[in-house]
Amino acid sequence: MLPRDERRRLKEIENQLMGEDPKLARRLTDTSLLTRVRAHMSPRMLLALVAIILAVLCLFLGEGWGVLAAGSLAAAALVSRHWQIRFD
Repeated sequence: MLPRDERRRLKEIENQLMGEDPKLARRLTDTSLLTRVRAHMSPRMLLALVAIILAVLCLFLGEGWGVLAAGSLAAAALVSRHWQIRFD
């Protein structure tokens, strides 16, 4: 637990932030699961998730090439998630 002075100062900072930028203050205090997932989900990760679901669906439907293609796409998206493209 923080000392009373530090808690009071943090409360002042929070009130100041609410006054200056209420939208940012709401985003910082929102801890819902959907918000946290959306914050960590990049388009590449979404592509990988869709490809994994497609691969499992193809596996159950007996489509061997579909499993291979979707699995390869998911693997490529997951492996390349930290790659950056620079245009010099």
